Parts: sequence; structure tokens; C-alpha cells
Amino acid sequence: MPYTKYLRWIILALLSLAFLIPFIVADGSFIPNMFFPFITGKNFAFRILVELLAGFYVLLALREPKYRPHASILMWVLLGFVVWMGIATAASVDPIKSFWSNFERMEGYLSILHLFAYCVIAGAVVSAEEWWDKLFQISIAASVLEGFIALFQIIHLFGFAPSSQSGARADGTFGNATYLAVYMLINLFLTLFVLVRMRRPHILQGYYGIALILQGVAVYYTETRGTLLGLLLGLVVVAVWIAWKAREVEWHTLRRISLGALITIAILVVGFLGLSGTALVQHSPTLTRLASISLNDPTVRTRLLYIWPMALEGFKDKPILGWGQENFNFVFNKYYVPAMYDQEQWFDRAHNAFLDWLIAGGLPAFLLYLSLFVFAIWAVVRSRLSVPEQAALLGLLCAYAFNNLFVFDNLVSYIYFFIIIAFAHGLSPRKPHALLLLSRPASEHIMAIAAPIVLVLMGIGIWVVNVPGIARAEGLIVALTTQNLTATATAAQGSPKDPANNLAEFNQILSSPGWPGTPLGRQEVVEQMLQFASNTISPSTSVSPNLKQQFYTASLNAATAFLATRPHDARLELFVGTFLNAFGQAQAAQQYLLMAHNDSPQKQTILFPLGITEISTGNTAQGIAYLQQAFNGDPAYTQARIFYAAGLYYTGGKAQADALLMEGFGTVLVNDSTLLQVYIDTKQYDRVVGIWQIRVQQDPSNSQTHIGLAAAYFAQGNKAQAIAELQRAAQLDPNLAPQIDSIITQIQNGTLK
Repeated sequence: MPYTKYLRWIILALLSLAFLIPFIVADGSFIPNMFFPFITGKNFAFRILVELLAGFYVLLALREPKYRPHASILMWVLLGFVVWMGIATAASVDPIKSFWSNFERMEGYLSILHLFAYCVIAGAVVSAEEWWDKLFQISIAASVLEGFIALFQIIHLFGFAPSSQSGARADGTFGNATYLAVYMLINLFLTLFVLVRMRRPHILQGYYGIALILQGVAVYYTETRGTLLGLLLGLVVVAVWIAWKAREVEWHTLRRISLGALITIAILVVGFLGLSGTALVQHSPTLTRLASISLNDPTVRTRLLYIWPMALEGFKDKPILGWGQENFNFVFNKYYVPAMYDQEQWFDRAHNAFLDWLIAGGLPAFLLYLSLFVFAIWAVVRSRLSVPEQAALLGLLCAYAFNNLFVFDNLVSYIYFFIIIAFAHGLSPRKPHALLLLSRPASEHIMAIAAPIVLVLMGIGIWVVNVPGIARAEGLIVALTTQNLTATATAAQGSPKDPANNLAEFNQILSSPGWPGTPLGRQEVVEQMLQFASNTISPSTSVSPNLKQQFYTASLNAATAFLATRPHDARLELFVGTFLNAFGQAQAAQQYLLMAHNDSPQKQTILFPLGITEISTGNTAQGIAYLQQAFNGDPAYTQARIFYAAGLYYTGGKAQADALLMEGFGTVLVNDSTLLQVYIDTKQYDRVVGIWQIRVQQDPSNSQTHIGLAAAYFAQGNKAQAIAELQRAAQLDPNLAPQIDSIITQIQNGTLK
């Protein structure tokens, strides 16, 4: 049987399908709706693809020795990196999460294993088939399609628009502008590589020119500063290498173009610096973001002054084995800086890929990861590639490395990095390792035995690794839905769902959906269940006390069981404390909030509920101390000032609270919902009226603000003003007139309480 022919084409097809991964979005359109649709769909698809590849590759390598892996320094370094990260995973703070990750990232050691397998297979088969040009051409074609999607998003054509989390920044089918930026960055240099391989004029040169324009435009409109600067650096590297090394006559014109490009880049940089404060720059969001790079920029300040120093402190704690993949949150919580109050409160990455590996696997992982770049560059420089081809690849590696100084990788950028490693590895002599040469091509008899065994194991592996996670990612979306939806109905069209069904659905996905079950996604299920119970079930007047109790018990049991497997997770401990407070269990909430505080001593978002809870349980002095600590952490944080004042009002320190507000705002009438509730609770109705008057002034045409002011007047005892405001609300919204007239009548006859 022609095993080799069929297997090699299957493998090449599967390797090529990896370039379609970016287009997968699990939002229910073509792929089932999953939690974190831009992440889960892509990752499950890639894992299944690699598992199929691995099965077919084993059969091909058995049958034909030339497809077996060959040795290179680069591949040995990669193997060392994978092995070391396996050791670091076993010794990590949370080995389960380090291996499986979660739905938000879907990385972990399991992903490293899949990427390594993809790299080994690509390095062996594509190199043997001399198919790299075709593989890169497929990638470029995919990037052209992605480029058109990004372009349509920019001009809002055909219904395309960036996702909500990217704002006005183009993000393609990634759901994240930064992810699209690095994808286009890599493909731009791959396009240059393929373009310079064409020694003679060719019709495809025009096509590649269009590809370069689309890729460059997409990078520009992602407004991703690190990638834009990386692109600039990469182009400088390309130009310098060609100008320095391309001495042959055939590259004379290209060398002159490179020298001209260097001069042009220098002029553009100097010109940009000189025009950075002008209207020309300020009218472009991308150029404005570039011009804003300084220590005054919140993003730059956060990374340089806070996140990266935190990572270095975490490295000092565990310099050899690190904390394990997916465990930067423990470092972040431990070394949290109060000045980060206006930034993301739950960083799970250092926003620097090199520091991420330093934290994940200690110094050995960092050095091995850095060595991958060094030996890839060495392989390119020592190869027989032409100077322009070398330049394109060197530019790619330098641009990608620079980009990774400011962001972390995602699945697609990982795939490309491992592809580049496989290509650089393929530049070394193609000779299988000596041990592999000991075996001859497998006979027909051996193949007949091996094929069914491999296929069965491949099927089991695909099921075990992926199906339970897919079921949980789909089930979580269903459990969070409060409407009964048909196949064609939207959320607005569906009928209200019985909350008992939500509880049953949560319980189902908390168990193991699909044999044999995996821990993947359990974190999100527990967190979402706690928030659903706190925000939807607890305050609802239509949910029976019995069902609320069932939700409370099931949610608390799930959370405590999960916490037992992941101790010292301040985020989850805070979620549990908030949940318990929502159900009126202040004493129990206090326990978990204290645990969260111990694990993250400086975080204001933990100190706020802890202080209020302590006050509510009678520990007045301790509660005020926590709120004061939050305020002292950074007095510029207005919410910390308000919470501290709130605590003082609740405990009789009115004069001190007034002074605190006057110092920060120049008035005690601060338009803040927390402070408004405090004034209501402490019966300071003149201040309640004052805040609602501010709201009416800010939004005079909103009937609801007038109703709020009327309620404040009524609580103050000013019935005439209350009636006057209600009448204004009725004039603004006649639909409310019958209900308002009834309320006015009750005020007048004294029956409204």
C-alpha cells in the first residue's frame, strides 16, 4: 500500500490548516458558542489538529526513515526548554493550572507539548519535502484575508467592526488588537522573505506588494506601539544586513534601496519627534499613542515601574524552578503596588514574554527561551540562504523579540514562533539522529499492526484532552443565560429562564462533562457561579428563599472545594467573601476576606470590602484601620478616600470624614453612588438632596434623576418639592404619568411611607 504518499499529503494538509486557526471564533456563528470565544475555539482546534498530526506522523516516520527527526543545536535547545518546563510544572505553585491553564489563556504545559509536536513534525516533514515556500505562501494568503477583514473594520464596511474590548483599534478575528498586530508583523516579514526569493520578475510580486500594504495598514491601525516599534526595528535590521552583506552584483540595486530606506527611516523618525506635538500627529490615534510614550503614560509607567519590578521580586523568591506557568497572579498579588489602583487589578502576565518565562520556569527557562532566538539567528546567518533572505528572517526575529519585550504571546504567535524554529532547524544538515537510523523502514506487516493501534490512541487522546473542556466551555455560556433561547431566537426574544435551570446547568458543568473529565475551565465556572449567585440570584425578589438557599449552598461548596486545590488565590478568596456578603453572611465573609488580604496585603479592592465587613460585624477600629490603609496606600485614589470617609461616617467620625472629603474634593456633596448610599444610611438627607440636585443639573432631561431627587426630598420631609419634581418627571416622560399621579396622591393623603 502507498502509505508514504497518502500520509505525507495528509500531514502537509494538516500543517497548512494551522494557518486557518486565526479565523476561528467560537461565537455560535459557525463554531459552537464557547466561553472566551476568541481563545477557546482557536486553541481546541489547534490541539485537535496537532493530535491528528501526531498520529499520522508516527505512521509516516515508521514507514519512511527520511521523515524521522534530525538533530540540530536549535532542536536540542527547544527540547531542553520543553523538558525543563515539564519539571517546573511538576514543582509549580499550582501544578494543575500550570498544566491545563484556563479558558482565558488556554496555554500551560499542555499547549507547550502541542507546539513542540507541531514544530518537530514541521521540521521533519516540510524540510524533507522542501515545502517551506508553499507553507509560507499559504500563511501569506491567510494574512491577506485577515488584512481585508481589518481594513473593513477600520472603514466599517460590510458590517465589520472591531470587537468591544478593542474599541476603535482593528483586531480582525482575534478579538484583541495586539494579537492581530503581532500576527501581521510576522507575516509581513514572511512576505518579504518570499518576495526576495524571486530572483526574476514574476506576476506574484504584485500580489505580495498588495499583501505588504494590507499587513502594514493592519499593524498601523491596531495602534499597538510595541509592535509598530518592532516593525521599525525589523526593517532597520533588514536594511542594515543587506547594505552590509549584499556585495554581489545581482544585489547592487537592492543594496542601494536598503541604504535609501535607512536614510528615509532616519528622516521619518526625526521628523516625527519634531512634529509630535502638532495637529498632524494629534489627529492620528496611532501617532498620538506613539507620541505618548513616556513615564507619564499609564501603560508605560505600569510596566516599567510596577509590573516588571514585581516580576523580578518574584524571580528572587523562586530563581531556579520558578512559579510555574499561569502563576504570575500569585507574584502580582504578593507584590501589588497601591499606585496601580487605576490599572487592571488581576494581572496574570508580566507583559514581557522574557520575564514571563523567568517567572514560569526560573533562570534556566529564561536562558533557554533566549537561546531559541540566539540559535535561530545563528542558524539563519550560517545558512546558504541569500543575503536578502537572511535579512528578512533576521528582521522577523528581531522585530518579534522586541515586540515580546512589551507583550505576552498568544496561541497564534506561538505557532509562528515554533514554525520559524522548525524552519531554522531545517537549515541544518538533514540527517536523522543516529539512534533513529538503527531501525529500518517498517514492513507492511508492522504497518498493518501499528495503524489501528495508533488511530485508536489518537482518537482516545483527542477525546480525553478536548471534549470535556469543549463541553464545559459551551455549558458555561448556557448556565449564564437568563433566557430560554430557541435555535433562531435572540436573548431579547427568549422567555425568562427558571433560575432552577441555571442552578442545574452550573452543577452539571461543575462535575465532569464528558469522560474522563478535566480541570480545564473549572476556575471560570466557580467564579462565574459566585458572581451569578451574588448579582442575579441574591438581590432578586422573584427567586424563592428555598432556591436562593440551594444556590448559596451549591456555590459555596463549589468554591471551597476549588480553593482547597488552589490555596492562597487572593482573587478567588475575594470572590467568595463578596459572595458571602451578598447573602448576608458577614462573619463567614470576614474569614475569606482576611485570607485574601494576607495573600495580597496592599490591594485596595480587598481592603474596601474587608474594612466595611469588619465594621458591620462590630470590629469598628479594625475596619477603619483597613480603610485607612487603603487610603494611605495612595491618597490620589478617590474611591479609597470615599470608602475611608464612608467608614468614618458609619462609625460616628463625621467631622473627620467631612475634613477628608473637603481635602480631596472641596465639598462633601460628591456625586458618588457609594457616598450617596452612606448619606441615606446615616440619614443625612440634606446631602442626599444635594447630590441628586447635582445629578439633575448634569442631566436635566432624564426623568429618572428627577424621580431620584423627589425621593430625596420626600425622605427629607419636603413633600412640596417632592411633588414638584415628580410632576417634572411626568412631563419629561408621559408614560410614567399614571404611576406618578398615584404616588403624588399617596404623598398628599399621607399614605406613602
